[in-house]
Amino acid sequence: MNKKKCAQLLLWGCLVLSALQSAYAGVMPERTRLIFHEGQTQRSLMLANTNTYPVVVQTWLDNGEGNQAPENAVPTMVALPSVFKLQAGAIQGLRIVQDASSLPKDRESVSWLNIYEIPPTKTIGPMLATQVAVAMNTQMKVFYRPANLPVPPEKMATLLTFSLKQHAGGWVLVCHNPTPYHASFSSLSVMDEGRERAHAKTLDMMTPPLSDKPYSLASFSLDVQGKLTVNYTLIDDEGHYHDASTTVKIP
Repeated sequence: MNKKKCAQLLLWGCLVLSALQSAYAGVMPERTRLIFHEGQTQRSLMLANTNTYPVVVQTWLDNGEGNQAPENAVPTMVALPSVFKLQAGAIQGLRIVQDASSLPKDRESVSWLNIYEIPPTKTIGPMLATQVAVAMNTQMKVFYRPANLPVPPEKMATLLTFSLKQHAGGWVLVCHNPTPYHASFSSLSVMDEGRERAHAKTLDMMTPPLSDKPYSLASFSLDVQGKLTVNYTLIDDEGHYHDASTTVKIP
């Protein structure tokens, strides 16, 4: 078996493992996020169709709305090819091209790549009758990172702070992000002596750079004195998870 074939099989295996983590999407990207560093004008991304049937795939980048028409895509990035057919089990290369001339130089910018898979319109077999009727849209973040930012991304976790505030009859956990990077969380929870008091319930678990963002807390009541602990999990450039914790003063 030649090296090219081995590489394709290895990539396919990784993509299938990624697909097992998703209950619905069949067209899977090789990674969960893509980083453009200053000076890079294009990046490549491999997609695999883990479905047992062919699909038509449409790709575009937006600001995270997900339901925007491709005609309203962000002007700074484009995905090529924008429309293609992907056979069952096939792998397709995607090229993301960007023009960062209009983007801020003091912080990261982010767009969302939409991977919209359109299944066949007819039933392929009795076992697939309920599967092929639904189109799916997978989104992944694409970041642009300027050069010479004042702190390295590895230091972000040590610079984040949190506070509790009342809002609309309940409580929110506010993340204060003084760094030039997006803080992407997979989880946020408030702990009291090792016991979870509440966890954040927000669809977009990301705090923009140089910004504050409130996260709604489910079923939280303030009936303790002193300090609480915030446990959180950050997602890094490679999609890996990193646990951290800090204290938050009770107002």
